[in-house]
Amino acid sequence: MEISNLTFIVTDECNFNCAYCVQKKEKKTINNACIKTAVDFFYPFLKQDVKVYIGFYGGEPLLAYEQIKHTVRLVQEKNKTGNKKITFSVTTNGSLLTDKMLDFFNRSQFAVTLSYDGFAQDMGRKKGTLDQMIRLMKQIQDYPNIDFEINSVFTPQTIKTFSESLRFMIEPGGPEITFNLSTMEEWEPSHLETLKEELKRLTDFLVLYYKKTGKIPVKNFQVPVPGPGIFRCSAGKDHMAVTPEGNVWGCFLFHDYFKTRKDNPQYQDYYFGTLTDFIANHKTRYPEILANYSDLRQNFFQVECKETNFCFLCQDVKSCMVCPVNAAYSTRSLGKISCRQCQLNKIQLKALEDFHFLATKDTKKH
Repeated sequence: MEISNLTFIVTDECNFNCAYCVQKKEKKTINNACIKTAVDFFYPFLKQDVKVYIGFYGGEPLLAYEQIKHTVRLVQEKNKTGNKKITFSVTTNGSLLTDKMLDFFNRSQFAVTLSYDGFAQDMGRKKGTLDQMIRLMKQIQDYPNIDFEINSVFTPQTIKTFSESLRFMIEPGGPEITFNLSTMEEWEPSHLETLKEELKRLTDFLVLYYKKTGKIPVKNFQVPVPGPGIFRCSAGKDHMAVTPEGNVWGCFLFHDYFKTRKDNPQYQDYYFGTLTDFIANHKTRYPEILANYSDLRQNFFQVECKETNFCFLCQDVKSCMVCPVNAAYSTRSLGKISCRQCQLNKIQLKALEDFHFLATKDTKKH
């Protein structure tokens, strides 16, 4: 077992109630004893000589800020002799960030991902937080040791704000952005047309931006076309997660998904067990469960339509990357993708191809 990404889901509690969020909120927070046990066990399995990420996730992880600090102290103490290349990260809605927290993240050289939806912020997340996020985005950039990114989610109801929102965040010299499209609800034909129009506007803007600056600030467009190979979920192989209750999963998303699906026949296929049991039995338990995670490859997936279609038959299989957990929320089965997800992916792939063609159009002439 070699791990490059270890996530502590420090709390299941959240102070937001986002319209597109699929998490079940619970007043559960990881305790220091669980943290120490996890750090002591997993530290030797963290990869050597490559960058390793230790992340903090929720709920809203800043509700468990003291637990985050405690984890960092434990890891840093061990790393005085281990000398591993560890980077800490946190994903937060930003509403609880204080100068004290930002100072700590800056000293500890954190990667901070801010969940911020641009002009859709007040529509899908929490009304009245847009102005706060605008101020916060500027504030975080004043800390030189924080690797700052933004994650934005758009729904059929907010997609009309998509291109304007990203442009608004990019033009002042903002951080890199990753956008996601919610698949928790149906996208009507009119919404899909709006998505295509919005992606065209964004593509035109990014082409000009790239030719002027040489940068591609939207990470979705940084992927080469065609992709480097068949996408495979990293969960379990080099990603692991510890939950507030002290359970072990291959990724924090599996915890979110199976939290309300313990009777799902796939539950035991992906559950590594409690931390205590996993430590005692990991030599046999890890390869047994890892075999199931290893099947989460794009060419093994199926698309649920009127007739089941296998992804390996699709000409876009090498360029498509679908998170199996996100897909399972609408299909209720890991390894299956909804028609709407497939459709959304194809629209995004077309925009990606258009961007790379237009961005290199002039250079190809020379």
